Amino acid sequence: RYKSINYTMLTSFFNKSKPINFLLVGFLMVFYFLFVNFFIVDKTISVSYTLKKVGLLLVYLFLMVLINFIVKRNRVTKRNTYTIFFFAVFSMMFLPILKSSNVLISGLFILLSLRRVVSLRSGIHIKKKLFDASFWVGFAYLFYPESILFIILPFFGILLYANTDFKNWLIPFVALMAVYIIETCFSLLVYESFFLPLSSFSVPVLSFSNYHSAKIIVPISVLLTFNIWALFYFLKSLQNATRRLKATLYLVLAAWLVSILVIILSPHKNGSELLFFILPVCIMGANYFEQKGEYIFKEVLLVSLVLLTVLVPFIAF
Repeated sequence: RYKSINYTMLTSFFNKSKPINFLLVGFLMVFYFLFVNFFIVDKTISVSYTLKKVGLLLVYLFLMVLINFIVKRNRVTKRNTYTIFFFAVFSMMFLPILKSSNVLISGLFILLSLRRVVSLRSGIHIKKKLFDASFWVGFAYLFYPESILFIILPFFGILLYANTDFKNWLIPFVALMAVYIIETCFSLLVYESFFLPLSSFSVPVLSFSNYHSAKIIVPISVLLTFNIWALFYFLKSLQNATRRLKATLYLVLAAWLVSILVIILSPHKNGSELLFFILPVCIMGANYFEQKGEYIFKEVLLVSLVLLTVLVPFIAF
């Protein structure tokens, strides 16, 4: 009875996968997005600005739907909504994420790529999936150049699922070349110039001085603490996972490591780049919350995350 009492409220609510869970999380995401982009802006809100932000809001919501689809379809987590909850609260903590169209669109392409890489475990249409995964990374690069590092994931997928055919190792290069040709054609038609991939790169800035402001250092401290705690249990689950699931968890871990490299090499460290880090962290967090025990601690943690999300606008402004 003691455990059942502590397994109510938030932990019990997000332990289920019902439409009301998605509606509630989606409503919070919409509210924060509109608040950041329409109520605290220092520019005139025009029709073009509104249309652009509405489109970006749809991308933001689709990120939630897509990451839920990936973890459920591939049984990375059980049937719950912890993953989308963590994605929502952590993305809302970093307000620059909600303003950055390039980061959100690039993050969407990275998730589309990850979806195809994870699906390699079925052993069906290997070459097509490798091409798609690499193709999406190429498009992610067009919006956020440092995201090209996620091309490591298709190669890692080859190593895990399809390393017997040498031709598979060439497919990611073919996909990137296809993206280059498409972008070059677009550049010639619109700008009458060739697309130069290297011109998109900026010199990496290893300084993290921008993180010293309260609006970033407070939520990033919470995110890192949460990640360290969840990572410990994630690695523990990795050891006990079945062979089929273990490969998928290794891909999540690889995505987490690559996201750290993207953040380090990012030239503009304003907090928006942390979206790439949040994506694998919310999967790790869901993995921890699915384990039995520590109900009081989990409840306190969820409540704390909700409260911190509410306080973020007051910290930032």
